[in-house]
Amino acid sequence: MSFRIIGNLCRSTRKNLIEEKLSCFANTKRSMMNVTQKHRASSESSQGDHYGSDSSIHTTVFKRMFKKYKRRNPAPDLSQVVDPHATSSSNILHFQQLRVNDVSDEELQMLGLKPLSEWKLATLPGREGLYIFPSALKEDASEMWLQRAVNYAEPPHVTNLTAHGSSPEKNVLKNAGKSLRWTTLGVDYNWDTKQYPLSGDPLPTELVQFADVITRILKLGPMFADATIVNYYPPKSTLSPHIDRSERTMAPLVSLSLGQSAIYLTGGESLDDEVIPLWLQSGDVLVMHGAQRLDPVVSDFANSSRANITIRQVNPVDKK
Repeated sequence: MSFRIIGNLCRSTRKNLIEEKLSCFANTKRSMMNVTQKHRASSESSQGDHYGSDSSIHTTVFKRMFKKYKRRNPAPDLSQVVDPHATSSSNILHFQQLRVNDVSDEELQMLGLKPLSEWKLATLPGREGLYIFPSALKEDASEMWLQRAVNYAEPPHVTNLTAHGSSPEKNVLKNAGKSLRWTTLGVDYNWDTKQYPLSGDPLPTELVQFADVITRILKLGPMFADATIVNYYPPKSTLSPHIDRSERTMAPLVSLSLGQSAIYLTGGESLDDEVIPLWLQSGDVLVMHGAQRLDPVVSDFANSSRANITIRQVNPVDKK
């Protein structure tokens, strides 16, 4: 079985971040762990998600690329980062217009998505199953999704703060935003066993609908999302290279980005395979499926930070 390695770096990429909403990455994959959990999960296992560590990638191509774009002083050369928004990327990415009949304008409007006539689909040769919809979200809808990301951190949802017994009773982002890293919804991942239970609380309807609409647009749906993680990235934060393999289905992973830009590193089956850096910007939607599926407050927060909303389908659904 093959696994692809991915990484994620949150960077300030524009001088005027006030004009850029939050970077909220609605992504159907589990991403953030605290330092202790990372070390625990990086041990070899035949089950569960796998996060790379410095010791495991100290001489690899991926590690060198990760350190390159993570560097702050001097700032890295970003000229090789592939931007799905730039026409100059057409010699690297393949672009196409969409022709979809089974997604209504009402569904798109309800989720804050643009009319399909304004969408374009970007794919990357050699990365089958990786799909990017640049700026699929309406500009004014980013605030709506940002507010939802903030609300998802409120009790009774589990966050890294509740896991350590230090969560405020309300206004979590306002009172503990500097320490907030993730919150989970739906079927809760067990960090100790690196597995999902067979059931959990229902997801908020908008998350289920978002994942379903995106996968239907790609003719990969319907999708029945049942788990989400929201990641909150402060300045200079990163997501280590890792593999997701805990779900009991191979449903796609769907991601929505809002606000501050990030560099997404997509690799191959080995940490020494070619690594391609991609820009993810506010309103972008990224989907991983097939081979890629095996890959491994509001204003101030938006101007300096990034968030990740992660929706996924863990359990199979009996369609009878």
